[in-house]
This record gives sequence, structure tokens and C-alpha cells, in this order.
Amino acid sequence: MFSGWDVTTEHNYCKVQDDDDFTEAVVVIRKPGSDVTIEHNYCKEQNDCSKSSVEIGSSDVGNSHEQPSCSNFSTVATVVENKDTFLEQPPSASTKGMEIDVLEELVGIDSNVNVVNQMLPKGSTCTKKQKGSVKKIVSRKRKLVKILTNIATETLSDSVSQRLDQAQSLSRNKDLLENFYLLNKQAQTFLFMQLKQIHKSKMARRFTLDEKLMALLIMKQSPKSYKLLEKMFALPSKRTLNRLSEKVSIQPGLNPLIFEHISNTTKKWDTKQKLCTIVFDEVSLTPHLTFNEKDDIINGFVDIAGERKLKYCDHALVFMLRGICSPWRQSVAFYFCEGTVSAAELQCILKQIVPQVIRTGLIPLGLVCDQGSTFRTAIRRLREDTIRRRNIQGVHDDGSVNIADHDLSIFFDPPHLLKGLRNNFLNKDIIWEEKTASWKDIEFIFDLDSKLGHTRALPKLTAHHVDRQKIKKMKVSVAAQVFSARTAAMLKYTNALNYFHTANSDATMATTAEVVEFFDTLFDSVNGYPGGVQRGKLRRAVKQNSQHHTFWIEAINKIKKMVFVDTSSKHATKAGKPRLVRVPSLQGWITTLESFIRVSKLLFEQYNVEYYYPRNINQDPLENFFGRIRAINYRNVNPDANTFIYAFKSLMLSNMLSPHSKFSNCEEDNGETLLNVSLLFKNLHNNKENDSENTVSISRDLPSSSQASSREKLLVNDVVMEKIKVHCSAYTAGYICRKITRAIRCKDCIKTYISSTETNIHSYIKFREYKLLKNNNLAYPNEKFLILYRDGTHFIHNYLNYSCIGSNIKSNLKRKILSTLSFSCLGCDKHALIVKNFFTNILIRLHGHNWCNINNKILKGDIDEKYVSKMGEPQKLALKKYKSLRLRKKCLSK
Repeated sequence: MFSGWDVTTEHNYCKVQDDDDFTEAVVVIRKPGSDVTIEHNYCKEQNDCSKSSVEIGSSDVGNSHEQPSCSNFSTVATVVENKDTFLEQPPSASTKGMEIDVLEELVGIDSNVNVVNQMLPKGSTCTKKQKGSVKKIVSRKRKLVKILTNIATETLSDSVSQRLDQAQSLSRNKDLLENFYLLNKQAQTFLFMQLKQIHKSKMARRFTLDEKLMALLIMKQSPKSYKLLEKMFALPSKRTLNRLSEKVSIQPGLNPLIFEHISNTTKKWDTKQKLCTIVFDEVSLTPHLTFNEKDDIINGFVDIAGERKLKYCDHALVFMLRGICSPWRQSVAFYFCEGTVSAAELQCILKQIVPQVIRTGLIPLGLVCDQGSTFRTAIRRLREDTIRRRNIQGVHDDGSVNIADHDLSIFFDPPHLLKGLRNNFLNKDIIWEEKTASWKDIEFIFDLDSKLGHTRALPKLTAHHVDRQKIKKMKVSVAAQVFSARTAAMLKYTNALNYFHTANSDATMATTAEVVEFFDTLFDSVNGYPGGVQRGKLRRAVKQNSQHHTFWIEAINKIKKMVFVDTSSKHATKAGKPRLVRVPSLQGWITTLESFIRVSKLLFEQYNVEYYYPRNINQDPLENFFGRIRAINYRNVNPDANTFIYAFKSLMLSNMLSPHSKFSNCEEDNGETLLNVSLLFKNLHNNKENDSENTVSISRDLPSSSQASSREKLLVNDVVMEKIKVHCSAYTAGYICRKITRAIRCKDCIKTYISSTETNIHSYIKFREYKLLKNNNLAYPNEKFLILYRDGTHFIHNYLNYSCIGSNIKSNLKRKILSTLSFSCLGCDKHALIVKNFFTNILIRLHGHNWCNINNKILKGDIDEKYVSKMGEPQKLALKKYKSLRLRKKCLSK
């Protein structure tokens, strides 16, 4: 290394060294302007050792050194002769304020001599690369010297005991600790993460699972914002988070892993915590196909009740568990369906889910859903089966449904019921105790109140609440603000004022006030929640002796007598007279109130519950879940099936901690999820063997000699089109050739698939070459490779037309292609198997996505009907789906 150093004789690490081979290094600390020196001996005294004295703080450092050699090369060790005295003795006055510097002798480098020459033996030469390596080593040594110097400077005036006290005082800082633990869990995780990674380079950072999950939530909320935050803070990269998300495999249907973790989580719970409801609802999706290579399946088809169908899904049915006496909720399953799920399929799903929930140890007491027609039909059929079974057994029917020998009460979502009443009230009068209530009275007081200027009595009401043309029919808050105590009071006041001044009160206004007040009290009685208690209202917890029970019984009797007057429907117009109708919302309220009475009795008498909040029995958590799915990454009102799967997984991993929108159609839900997401990161080994395989016949439309006779019979236009197909196929085949060349890099292999001369089939490739390039940049496949490519593409498209709804698509396709097509002309003897597998993988990937893109274009109307008529069955179904969606949009726009 150094000049005069014999490596073979001196650089022996394993031999025992004599004491005389070492030289003691003495570091002298001198205060500027003083002759006082203090010797720090870092080695024990050695016999016959020459001492080298180093002055620290001198200006001519590096000029007083001799050329280092093996005989005087210094070794630094730390020896403290009197440890106790050293620890207890404070620093002397002569040592304070001293300037400290460490010489290059500590690392054996002379700054005045070329560092490379110092590190090499005399007369030897080195390459440029070796010189660079030596310079890096020297640079690292100097950095180490600088760090040691800074540490010595900072701690020179403090004893060891003082430094220890300073470290302990930080840990005893009560304000710091108390304020830190006041932060929520995510804030603590973020601060710990920043402090932990502060001195680490980007590639040396390591993150815990909690830190990755928190970062995953941030990234899913806004990928653009995450790019900025990643520059400002120490955060995991996007690639790390995507890999984390891919470790959890979740597919439509029941996921046993989720129920297994729920069972483990709820083992130590008491009975009150296990009481829950099963909530389910549908969310609309955009018909779209996606080839999921990881799961080896095409997402976007109907997948419900364990069966995939050749139909394009446009809705997702989601099931969630929610605690009645505890604020927890957990999504457990989802299904893809076309339109809305059928009643028979919903019955089948409920009969699968309820037993699974019971096996986890949870105690479901009810089913919560909206008033969709198929939902009501399925529940009616379950009720009929239950009544029939109970009649046979001689058991009294209490109005519940029995699934898996477990009684469940039926709850229709109260916010949906309130909207249903309001929507019917817009164009139908209500017969209330033989009196009539009309929406016109609400319009009248709104018009009157709007003239009051800034002193309005109904400041929350706008045209979107009252005007039939502008009203927001899907917003629960709009209906609740109309059916409020303030509106009822204004109706009563206006009616009394009219009577006082004109002695002629409107016949319907008093009844309308009673109806509005009743609806307000009815909704409050099933909407109590913590913190929402208001004196004089029923919006509070339900107890055994509360007023809820009496009111519910009275409300059921009143609703049974309530009817709507239909004057505008087709039936009424045809009959020429008004019709008295019972809308589904009325029966829904009766069923829901009866279920509240039944469940309340069960909670208070059997499970000894002191109170519960009725808002825990509605669809708000599921509506919030749908809102968060639409808000992940960007505002996506109608996500497709593949996007929904990844959003469902992301929300499950992040425990649905995304913020609640103030414009959402439900109240904020602060419940916690059941799953310990760290347990979900477990490889799910699926059976990759396909149970049922479809035999696909291949239409070999290739430029081979066997097809020459058939081509002669084609018309001129068909011949031209066939040539264009061949030329375009040659361009795509050339793309695959380039991929193979970059991966294998074998000249012998290249000769098997690249043409040595340009032929007629390369016409399109020539036009795609860039003129500014001197040489050809594109690949020109030979005829045999082109035939193999077109054989493979026809095989893939025909297989997908018949087996697109199956699983293990890539593995089945690969096995069939390898066993059907001939690869004798592809690859050299050494790389034949590698080239064959690489070609098959890239071909399946390329045309699997291409097949999905063709169907997606048809679903959006981008391909004309005359071209679709010549395609396969999936493409024709896609065209039919597009027509139905277009017709639906036209109906909605009218």
C-alpha cells in the first residue's frame, strides 16, 4: 500500500506481533497561546518505541509529517489508567475553549503527497478505475476524522456523568411525553418514523407494517400529493406500497381468511360486544374488463354466489358487519352483478354468510338493507319459508326470519325510508286520521318565509328542499330538514295567523303540520347517537324505561291507517279518479319499528344491556364505505370492477381511516374495524389447476402455403384486407422479436426469428422507421416466426371468447399453446426452452390485454355495430350492454 511496504513480510494479520512493532501515538492538546501540554496516551508503554508527538491546534498541520512507513506506523488504542478518577474529575480550566483538530496521521495519509502514490508500492502503476477506488477510501477516512473531531469538540467541556445526565433529562421531560401521547396513533407513528429515518439514506430506510399502512392510506387518497410528501418527509416509495398491497389476495365472494381473523379477534370479547347486524347494499360500477395477471383472471364479469357468468357487471353487492352496542364495523364480502342482484341469488348468499358469521362467535340480531325491489322480494320469501317452518313446528311467529336456525329481525334503513316518504309526498296527498295533508302547504310557507329577507324563520330551507323540479331526491339531509320541528312550528304558526286575521284557516295546513311533526319525531326515535341528545326529543339512547317503546307502538298504529292519494299515475289517469295507495315506505316503517321493539326486548331481557343507540342499526357505515371507494386516488363516481377490488382491499388494509366528507349522504361513522391487518399479509395458495377446461378450435388464418388455394377465391377487397392484416401482424411480431433479443442476447437465436432480407411482408415496418436514423431500428421477423405469432394470437382470442369467465387463464393458455403450436424453428439448442417460454408469456400478456381493450371499446360505443356483428359472443354481449346503458341515460336525461 505505502512506499517501502513489503506486503508479503509486513502485512500479516494472523501472526503474533512483537511489542516492538508498534509505536505509541501521543496526542497533545494545546490551548492557543499557551505552552501547557497535556499528553493523552492511548496505548500502554511499549519497550523501545519511538514516540511521535502531535500538536493539535497548530496551523501547519500536515507539514510536519514524515513519509509513513511500516516501522513507525501508529496504532491508536484507548487506555484509561484510572477510570474512577477520570469519570469524577471535572475538566480543568486549561482545557476549556481549546480548538481541536485531528491529524491525517491517525489514518496514515499525508495531505501534501498524492494520495494514490501513498497507497501504492514504489514503482507500481494502477489503472484509472483503481485510482478512483483509492480516492474513495481516502475520502471516507477523512470523513471519519471530521466526525470524530466534531464529537470531541462538542463533548470536551463535559464529563461523562454530565453527558449521561443530559440524556436522562430528555427522557424525564414530562411535558414532552405527556403531549406526545395526546397525539393520535397515526400522528405518533408518523413522528416516530421521521425521527427513526432522519440520518438514513433513501435506500437504507426500513419501515414497519404500521408505517407502510399509514403511507398506503395517504397514497390512495392522493397520489400527486404523495409525490410531494415523499420529497419532504421520509416515506416508503410507491413501489414498496404497491408490493405491500399485492400481498393480500381478495376476490369476490366469501374470503375464509377474513372470517378466520374476525374469529381470532373476537375470542376475548364479552357478549355485548359480539351483538351485531349484517348490513348489505349495492353500488353502481362501470362495465369494464381488466386482465389481472397476478390473479390470472379477467375482472369485470358477473361473479355472484360462487358462480361466474358471461355477463358484464355494473353493480357490486357489499356485505358489512356492524356492532349494536359497540362502535365497530367490518366489511366481509362483495359480489359483482348485472343490474341488481336477483332475489334467488340474494337468498343463497344470505344462507352462506349468516352461518359464517355465527361460526366466528359473533351474534347477529338483524339484517339491514334499503327498500330495493329485489331486497324486499328476497326478504318476503325468507319470511314465507320461516312461517311455513314454524307452522310445521308449532312455534309462534314473531315477524323475524330464520336462517341457519338463527332468528334475524329485518331493518330497512331509516334514512332511505324517510326519503321514500318525502318523494311520495311530493305528488301525492296523505290521508292522516281522515284528514288530508298536502305538499302545497310546505311550498306556501317557504314562499312566505323567503319574502322575510334576512329575518327568515326557516333559514335552512332552499329551493332544493321544496321545489319539485330542483329538489335533491337522494340527499337524506334535504328530507330531514323539511320534516323538522321548525317546519312543523312554522306551519302551525301560519295556520293560526290565517285564522286570527281571516277567520278562515286552510283545511290542510293543520294536518300537514301534524304529519311533518310526526315524521320528525319518528326519525328522531330511530336516530339517537352519542352526543346528539337534545331535550324534548327522542334522539337519544334507548333504555328499558324510555319513551321510545310507547311511541313506536303508537306510530305503528298510525302508519297502518295512513294512505297516499294518487292522482297522477297511469292507473289513476286511466280510471279517471284518485286512487288510495299504500307505498312500500309505509310497510317498511312498520317492519322496522316492529324489529326495533323486538330487538330492544331481546337486548334488555336476554343480554342485560342497559342502553343502546338506534343509529347503530342503519346503513351509514356502508354508505361511508362507498363514498371512500369513490374518493380513492381521484373522484371516481362509477369505478369499474378491477378498481373496486383494489379500493376494497386498500380500505381494508388502512382500516378505512380516510376522512369523512361533509357533503356525504350519511352521518360520520367513527367505528373501528375488527381485522388486525398485519395478519392478512399471508400468502394465499390457490389451486392453479383448472377443473373444467374448454376445448377451443383454432381458426388458422395464417399466411401459409396451405391457405393459398382459399385465398385465390377471395374477392379483391378481402385480399387487400388480408395483406394489411399480415403487414400489421409483422410489425407487432417485430416488437416481440426486439423483446426477445434484449432478454436473450444470443446471435444464434436471432437468426431463427429475424429475417436476413426485407420482403413484402415488411412493407408496413419500413414506413414505421424513423427517417433521421441511419440504420434500421425496428425488427424484421421472418415468415416462420410470423406464422407462429399469428397462430398464437388466433389461439388466444378464440380461447378467451369461449373461456373468458374461467380462472387460471394465463396458465391454461400457456399449457395449451406449448402443447399445440410448433416451436421447432424458434431459438438455438441452448436457449430454445427459454425463448419458447419468453415468447409465450409476452404473447399471452399482450393479447390478453388486447382482447379486454376490444371489449371495452365496444362497451363505450367506440366500435361500429357492423364490425361487432362479425366478432364472437362476448363482443356481441358488450354491444347489447352498451345499447342498454345508452337507453338508460336517455331516459334519465328526460
